[in-house]
Amino acid sequence: ETVDLDKPHDDALVIRIDVSGCELSRVMIDTETGSSTDVLFYDAFKRMGFTKTLLKEERSLLIGFAGETTYSFGSIELTVTAGEIRKIVEFIVIDRPAPFNAILGRPWLYSMKAVPSTYHQCLKFPTPKGVETIRGSQKSSRICYLASFKDIEQHS
Repeated sequence: ETVDLDKPHDDALVIRIDVSGCELSRVMIDTETGSSTDVLFYDAFKRMGFTKTLLKEERSLLIGFAGETTYSFGSIELTVTAGEIRKIVEFIVIDRPAPFNAILGRPWLYSMKAVPSTYHQCLKFPTPKGVETIRGSQKSSRICYLASFKDIEQHS
């Protein structure tokens, strides 16, 4: 399964997936820190045509990998479609600079019974017709990685 991958690599798993009828690229599957929430970044939320009035006003305190804290704008339930499987996902919406449009963490992964692999750059999950695979994009992963350094430089 790694024949078409650039090797060696240590790329994050970044996929393209349908969220409420919008095809979102640059969706990181959080396999490293095991995010306890599914996150939608506010810029993507706006580009999807949503407004803050649709959010449940439950502001949450989120603590990032480096210990930084931020409050969410609230949450919203959206349909995530992976292959033929649709799940209602509660996203926490945050307004932070990020190279990603969204992060899918443990809640979505568990609901999908999905097995992610950064090494194989894919996500596998059961369907009524067998196991489905979503392939990651090393190119998108690397673009996001480089963009994260630009965000750090701009906010230092």
